[in-house]
Amino acid sequence: MSTADEQHRLLRGPAKDLERARRDRAAWSDLAFFAEHTDGRHVTDRNEPARFRVLWALQYDRRPQDLPLLRFLLRQQTVFYQKAVPWGLASDLLLAGFMVAEHRRVEDLWLHWAAKSISFDTALGYHLYHLLTGGVATAVAEVRASAHPDRDRILDDITSDRHTEASVEEWLGEQRAQFPADPAEESLRTWAHRAAGLGEPEASRLFMTEWAAGEPRTEDTLNTLQFHLARLGYPAEAVAVQREAVAISDASWPGARAFNLLTLARLQRQAEDTAGAWTTLEEIQNVMPPDKQGPRQGLWRHFVKECFLLAPLTPDDSTARRRLAVGDEHLRGIPRLWMDGVLDAAVAAAEEVGDPRALHRYRALQQAAAREYEQDISRPG
Repeated sequence: MSTADEQHRLLRGPAKDLERARRDRAAWSDLAFFAEHTDGRHVTDRNEPARFRVLWALQYDRRPQDLPLLRFLLRQQTVFYQKAVPWGLASDLLLAGFMVAEHRRVEDLWLHWAAKSISFDTALGYHLYHLLTGGVATAVAEVRASAHPDRDRILDDITSDRHTEASVEEWLGEQRAQFPADPAEESLRTWAHRAAGLGEPEASRLFMTEWAAGEPRTEDTLNTLQFHLARLGYPAEAVAVQREAVAISDASWPGARAFNLLTLARLQRQAEDTAGAWTTLEEIQNVMPPDKQGPRQGLWRHFVKECFLLAPLTPDDSTARRRLAVGDEHLRGIPRLWMDGVLDAAVAAAEEVGDPRALHRYRALQQAAAREYEQDISRPG
């Protein structure tokens, strides 16, 4: 199936959801923030996927009469971030904000301010120009006439000389390019992420593979492709891509080949090719930086962790013990063992392989590492 056919198929469901929301305002309750506690602390939103489906459909079917629905979606997305997203900023909130801002109503600046004020990340990433699309002078007058508790703070932000109608127009143009109204103008990489969010791994794989085919075959491109394939559940294909990345490793960056080989070994393990993963780990030993204490110490922790993760996956006991011993040998001299889960992997390997002496030593190292961690985080500066 072509990418255009897949795009059309994927949009059918969100388009139906949008039509339902347009016909029946009662259906908006299914798009409202609905908190669910996953483990007593973390909060998820049961309706967030449905809300984004409608927002995504609205991107490609923009109508003036949809402004009340767009305002509702932005409010709910803001609540979602306030309750469940303590840091970070993704395209969901930015798309909701842009779709409202495109209507250029000055009264919506308060919605935008609420979204911008959620966290440190939204304060930086949710552009101030969302507040000014109804007109710079009009926005200033709106805020001056208000009794909003953040009135003075907002005025300080929006009365700068650099905020002109021309700069706001330029920003709006950039946003229209980022969120095109025509599905055919959307990046295939974006389509890949949207398909993954809809639970469509095959379509997501198609879009990302087609995207990569049109890009220069650089390490960045290959890394993006292999990461996406692995996350979708195609580790064997990710392995093939990572082999290509290893072949073009940047020799000018110390540790580049070791890093790429380490990624390859991890992907081979995930693909249940334990023999291939171990062969890769043996190759890594020849290119690892000699100084375990230096700036590449993280490579050593991850390398040793892979050794420990492979040991219990080894079919025969004698080979498993030898692999545990290799990990044990290289573990010595690596600093900050409380990082990267290396000792957790060591303990699990010793338990599975059945080596009580190693298990006793790794647990002692865990206790020492915990003390070191407490000292490190309490040290001033």
